[in-house]
Amino acid sequence: MKQGTNGMLHSDAKFWVVKPRVGLKGISGLGTVISGAYIEMEPGRKGERITRFKMMSQPPLSTSEDKGIRLRLKSKELAKMSIGTPVHFHGYEVGHIEKVDFDIKTGAINYRIFIQAPYDSLVNDAVQFWLTPGISVKGSARGIEVRMDSLETLFWGGISFGLTEDRKPGKPVSDLSQFRLYESREAAVDNQFQDAIDYVFLFKSSISGLEEGAPVEFSGVRVGTVKEVPFSPSQSGGQSLLKQEKIPVLASIEPHRLNPDTKSFSAEYWRKYLKNCIDRGLRASLKTSSYITGGQVIDLYFLREPEAAKPGKWHGHQVFPTVQKTGVEEIKNSLSAFLHKLNGLKLEAALSDLNSTLDTSKEAFREISGVSRSLRELVDNPSTQRLPKRLDKAIHQLNTTLSGYEKESLFGQQLQRDMQALERLLDELRPFVRELREQPNMLIFDRERRQDLIPPKADTEND
Repeated sequence: MKQGTNGMLHSDAKFWVVKPRVGLKGISGLGTVISGAYIEMEPGRKGERITRFKMMSQPPLSTSEDKGIRLRLKSKELAKMSIGTPVHFHGYEVGHIEKVDFDIKTGAINYRIFIQAPYDSLVNDAVQFWLTPGISVKGSARGIEVRMDSLETLFWGGISFGLTEDRKPGKPVSDLSQFRLYESREAAVDNQFQDAIDYVFLFKSSISGLEEGAPVEFSGVRVGTVKEVPFSPSQSGGQSLLKQEKIPVLASIEPHRLNPDTKSFSAEYWRKYLKNCIDRGLRASLKTSSYITGGQVIDLYFLREPEAAKPGKWHGHQVFPTVQKTGVEEIKNSLSAFLHKLNGLKLEAALSDLNSTLDTSKEAFREISGVSRSLRELVDNPSTQRLPKRLDKAIHQLNTTLSGYEKESLFGQQLQRDMQALERLLDELRPFVRELREQPNMLIFDRERRQDLIPPKADTEND
């Protein structure tokens, strides 16, 4: 290093080799093809002065002078993303991944991301981060979902963040605060309820179509999430499913979905509340939510005359009582719902209007029948049947009469001579009519003679 550069050599200084590279942001360092590779540095400003540095494997995407905030994201379910992967807010790029490492002990992938100013003000302790793949096709209990983002994320993927559902902005966070990275926005929404209560549901019927992440519903309203299908806790001792009469499913009830304003209530309060509901007949069963994908959900409802629920636990987890719906019971429920809707219809008024319409229709049919009989009698009358022959004879006579007026016929030639004579007579009368117009009393008095006009003498002096 040259003299005077010692002030740059703090412990936070960075060194890297500039050479041709192909990355997410395109191709860089092409100038080194001619000039050759060289070392570039970012001067240090903090820490002690040292002379030994570890060379970076690639150039930094942001420097210490860039204003913004750095955060740590943790993920166990997702595949590794590369350095430079963009971070989006509502589709707008506001940052990128700076560093990626793998924690062998926890099996998690850790990301360090940088969100540049002024977008760092969008980050608070209530935001959530999730993966935004370019295109995703998902078959769930709600049907088939196809989602596509921008072309950039189609090839490289990306990370998005924001406030999900009705969450309000929280408090600002410090640099290098840690957040969880979810596989999708839906997963982030499903995991925002911290006071969920876990239950084990034991089903005798087939659980085909029930998947992790499927909803737990009450009268069509989501109140929980399926967490593991089938549920196999470590303390089960490796018991085979073939030896079990019922298939265990682990799911959580999230009471705050019903009323977000009750977040101040404790988990113990909700446990007692759900126990009271179970005592009053709240039961769970499997329900097909999509006949296209065969997806199933856990359906909660109240039975009218339920059997007493026996409190119990399954490998340390509270058991939620379940019932099995038979085909006859499902048909009965469907028929009952249909009759309930039918009972709500105003059938009396509709039947009254229908009777009035039928009476009017009968009267109209009687009139149509009378017209048909009159028409039939008219058609069967001999005089009506002779009309076509008479009409044909009259048309023939008319054609014969009109043929006599043709130009080549005798009558036509005579008519032409008379028209020519009339035209000559009109030519002779035209001078008389002209004079009569000029002097209307010429039939009574003699016509005044007009003197011939003598043209004036020409003025030759001015010629």
